[in-house]
Amino acid sequence: MGTARSILAAGLLLVVATGCSTETDLTITARGESAEGETVPLSNVRLDVLPYDIDELYSELEAETQPGAEPSADSIRQLSQRYQDACAAYRSTADSIEIVQRRATAITDRTSPEYNAAFEEYQTLVARERQRFDDCQSVTDTYTEVRNQYRDERQAWEERAWPEERFTAQEAERIGERPVQSVETETDGTAALTVPNGRWWILGTAPVPGSISQQYRWNLAIEAQGGEQAVELTSENAELEPVF
Repeated sequence: MGTARSILAAGLLLVVATGCSTETDLTITARGESAEGETVPLSNVRLDVLPYDIDELYSELEAETQPGAEPSADSIRQLSQRYQDACAAYRSTADSIEIVQRRATAITDRTSPEYNAAFEEYQTLVARERQRFDDCQSVTDTYTEVRNQYRDERQAWEERAWPEERFTAQEAERIGERPVQSVETETDGTAALTVPNGRWWILGTAPVPGSISQQYRWNLAIEAQGGEQAVELTSENAELEPVF
């Protein structure tokens, strides 16, 4: 009986200790969706855990500074798609050339109709590759010029909208004594840290798997309630943003 009472007492102490915990051990998992629709872990993703909503801060600063309309990204968004399509077509042709070369190499009779057909296809593909390379290079040059101009305009707008001194001062008011922490996901897409109980926002971005022009952005609010807690960052609770 004495042993049973000891075990019961230890169990009660554990429940009380857990219930009174002032900190939460967070395990954050970041996952995305591949072009094939498969769920994949997102590694090397920097996550900032903040005691305030950074988007709310941005909005309040914009209301004060009245920076005007944000620079339009419509033209660069269209160019981005053209750039991806043109350069993907060039890479696809290069892959086709490699396949034809392997097929021709396997034909020992260089006078056979099969070899002649493969050689003609190779010549056609090489000519197509040159044209598609030129198309890719042309749109790349245009895209780079327009992108750099957009970045300059965007940076100037952000400096007007969110002045560094005002941002730092208002951020300090929101943080108070609560620590801001940063972690990075491991190869399996997980990261772990401990935070005081309360409301937190998990902020981070990650490239969309297989895309060079889109990224996930999270600014996810959570309630840390003590003990161990799991948080999932997915394509469903992320915003999809262009990358320029």
